[in-house]
Amino acid sequence: MIEWNLPLALLDIVPVVLFFLGCIELMKVFYPRMTQAQYTMFSAGGTMIFLAGMMKAVWKLLFVLGICDYSMLSDAFFPIQSTGFVLTAVSMAGIAGKKKVTSAEKSFSALPAVPIVETKLPFIILTFMGTTVFYGTLTILSFRRKAKLTGLFFIGAYVFNMIQVFLAMKFDNSSLMNWMAEFVSSLAQACMFSGAISLHKSFKREEQTA
Repeated sequence: MIEWNLPLALLDIVPVVLFFLGCIELMKVFYPRMTQAQYTMFSAGGTMIFLAGMMKAVWKLLFVLGICDYSMLSDAFFPIQSTGFVLTAVSMAGIAGKKKVTSAEKSFSALPAVPIVETKLPFIILTFMGTTVFYGTLTILSFRRKAKLTGLFFIGAYVFNMIQVFLAMKFDNSSLMNWMAEFVSSLAQACMFSGAISLHKSFKREEQTA
């Protein structure tokens, strides 16, 4: 039995919005420092992750309001989210190896399509891999800039995301499990948003003193 209520459904929107606001801050950081192909993948990946979360949040809201049970919105969550994390991970992989992140030349490349299969396990694995590269790269960038607090924000976001992946694998649809998942998700995205703002400010200060 699915145990949701209106406050829980509304809370589900909070981490989705926080993640997207954090992505906007990171887009400001990476726009002049990625190739056009990398930035296209990063922007597309971040948008896909946001849309996946928002689609699931809307599904829950429609369900608790008794409007409809449009399960396609929920079924698309893992395929779209995992693909989004893969895109962001691929776009950021090259940055982690750079000693200094500077402006980049622009070029285009093709984007992969969203895979559709029945089981969630491949998408959980892809989400884990993509999340690891995503937050790992942001943490490396932060510590290389001697922004330890920023790095700790991204580490916190990663840890809470991993807890969320564990909860997804053990999910039983109880009211307690739903509240735990929403609380952990909100903490993860609050850390991500805080880290993104801090990293953006770090780059802005560097540009102003250059």
